[in-house]
Amino acid sequence: MTAVLAALLSGAMFYLSQGLDNVWALAWLAPVPLLWLAYGKTPTWQVVLATVGALLAGAIYALQCYSTIPATIILEVVGPQIVLFPVAIVFARFIQRHSTPLATLFAFPACWTALEFFSEFAAPNGTFGSLAYSQVSAPVLIQSASLFGLHAVTFLICLFANTFAMTLRARRDSALAIGLGVAICAANVVFGFLRLAQPQRDTLRVAAMVDETAMVEAWHARTLPQALVASDAYANAIRRAAQQGAKFAVTPEGGIAVTSGLRSAILAPLAAVSKQTGVQIIAGVYQKRPLGDLAYSLSPDGAVQQYSKRHLVPILENMFTPGHDSGWLGGGRAMEICKDMDFPNTIRHDAAKGVRLMGVPAGDFGKDAWLHARMAVVRGVEDGFALVRAANEGLVTASDAEGRLVASKMDHPTGLTMIVVDLPLGPGTTLYARIGDVFEWFCAALVLLIVIYAIYGTKRLGEPALGMSDGSRPAQGSAP
Repeated sequence: MTAVLAALLSGAMFYLSQGLDNVWALAWLAPVPLLWLAYGKTPTWQVVLATVGALLAGAIYALQCYSTIPATIILEVVGPQIVLFPVAIVFARFIQRHSTPLATLFAFPACWTALEFFSEFAAPNGTFGSLAYSQVSAPVLIQSASLFGLHAVTFLICLFANTFAMTLRARRDSALAIGLGVAICAANVVFGFLRLAQPQRDTLRVAAMVDETAMVEAWHARTLPQALVASDAYANAIRRAAQQGAKFAVTPEGGIAVTSGLRSAILAPLAAVSKQTGVQIIAGVYQKRPLGDLAYSLSPDGAVQQYSKRHLVPILENMFTPGHDSGWLGGGRAMEICKDMDFPNTIRHDAAKGVRLMGVPAGDFGKDAWLHARMAVVRGVEDGFALVRAANEGLVTASDAEGRLVASKMDHPTGLTMIVVDLPLGPGTTLYARIGDVFEWFCAALVLLIVIYAIYGTKRLGEPALGMSDGSRPAQGSAP
């Protein structure tokens, strides 16, 4: 019964914090019941089943968001977490029983951070489902991503939960470890406040827009006049945004439909309005023949740059050929398309050139609007750039380099949805953009060191059973 209650409590908190309800604070507590269970006398098999049950319950939001897409895509998203999270819990249990409280403090956060990181190498959906994304609604708590990336936030969430669980199972020799856990988490909050307090100097008026009606008409167009409906609609919207002072505009993924033969003609209204108004335009384009998921940068000087989406949605976008070239535009600007933003290393390699402003045409599935948008927001924090993102069936957003939403509107199912806002430009290259995944590899090395110490170190100290779950010391005669 205790295992069932722990599974239900953790599952509810995972669901509420990571899903549509966005109760971000619960993510810091969600692993606690499972860790408390693991650090007690409950059999390991019950701990594993409780953890699997909690993860399954927590993943219900994925079914809510993506019930209309193939089940294999959902399994690719939640499957690795359901398999690997119990490994991290059982590892923490092993260390708690065979090593010191200090090793126990770092066992769970280091193990899950490393597993979450390594699972992404084989995951076609990138970092989707990471615990860290639950915190985007609390920007003060995600600033550590600018130092060590997304997984630093995952580590801190797990460290806090582990510190709490160790406190609930407090032993006389755990005070130092618990105090250290509290101090690290407090330092993260202080760093967050300090970074958010930094003055923001350079701003640029930007616009983002989605016109669902025009997009549908363009996709079904059979003649050039019909195909021009979308580009004319966006050209008119950008002209209105320019009258409000906008100098940078983004349209949604696939918002304009072209063929290779008619591409220049269909994009001509956008090229013209860019020259007339001085607005740089990042336009999402669906190319019918040959098939392509593209973005075009149209600059006031007449320069046109094409970008092909590098990360495609499995199954749904198998008809496209992924691109390989960077979205770097020069002058501190870059463009990406939708799912590209789910992959930190892809964006980091571009951001290392000094991106301060990123334009992202995107497309979502309606209910997942905020779930997916916040992944792009974290890329901005990691790499030091402001973000303008226009998503059909999603959110039209502008966010700064600290992850604060400056403007956000839900895309209307018909007609035009547009934001025009003054957006602070990012500072450019962060520490994470320079050093990459050093922290994640450090966590993997730390797990290995903890294992070695648990197996050999405590034996040399003559204390093979420091981790008694009931807080008792080894029986007399079992250690010198």
